Amino acid sequence: MALAVDELNTATYEAKLDEVATDNAYDESPFFKLKLSKGGFTQQTGGEELNFGINYKKQGTAESAAPRKQITFENVETLTEAKTYWAFYNARAMMFWDEKVKNAGKSKVIDLAANRIEVLKKEILDKLCTDLLKSGSPAGDYDLTPIPYIVDSANTYGGIAVTDAANWASQEDAATTTLTLFGSGSLSYYINACSLGTNRPTLHLTTRNLYSKFMSKAEPMHLHTDEETAKLGFQNLVWIDAPVMGDNYVPSGYWLGLDMDAFDVLVNGGKNGIEYTPWIDLTPSGYINTAGKIATFVGQVICRRRRTSFKYSALDYTL
Repeated sequence: MALAVDELNTATYEAKLDEVATDNAYDESPFFKLKLSKGGFTQQTGGEELNFGINYKKQGTAESAAPRKQITFENVETLTEAKTYWAFYNARAMMFWDEKVKNAGKSKVIDLAANRIEVLKKEILDKLCTDLLKSGSPAGDYDLTPIPYIVDSANTYGGIAVTDAANWASQEDAATTTLTLFGSGSLSYYINACSLGTNRPTLHLTTRNLYSKFMSKAEPMHLHTDEETAKLGFQNLVWIDAPVMGDNYVPSGYWLGLDMDAFDVLVNGGKNGIEYTPWIDLTPSGYINTAGKIATFVGQVICRRRRTSFKYSALDYTL
């Protein structure tokens, strides 16, 4: 006899929800894991918009002057407010009547339920990583704002146009096709161009093929690995104090040099923004003796300082 929904929920809560099957489908991106390892996501309660302040220009009132010179007081506005929005995501899973019957026996049902929950978690994270690193604009009003959209020399972001705030722009190269380490248009050139005081790119994400190209160019320098990043499971080499790694979610031709201190992941509720409903009886919906479960994510990735990150978008790993 199939377990009822209440019994299924009890079994799931008692189960050890470790991975119960070998994954052959879902990839991983370092961005979220690295943010979690550096102190986690930021819980944000309520609000129709997500607002954050930025100082977008110098005041420009400092001067050298004779000690008896009369000075003129003036106020130069340097502070403005960027605004973004909540992103809403969900993923769904079902356990059909025949599955519950065929998996009769408490331990087997627990395994199946635990596996469905593990897949739900990976499914929603996969969607978040896909949307976060894709090229182009957000697909809709409830999407994450893609990092390649934020790290841009022209896009309006947070309601602030680059034409109104020149420092609210990233370094961008959409013409260079050959990856080089030094010289005009090179990696070191753009790291220098987007450095501001002690702030500069602290993570480089690129395609796996471009990472291999980077490895071939960097091999004579015998670069070391960032151990903290490696402990999270990501192969990397350190270039100018920042780990470089291949990420399957990064679009073809892209290289993202990110100042991770400028990015925050804001979430609303749940563990790291993800929540799960109990198993829900779907019989009233026409699925007899079937249970459903939903994973949800509410949050947004924001960037408080764009100018210390850069991107390439036309690199060719074959060159």
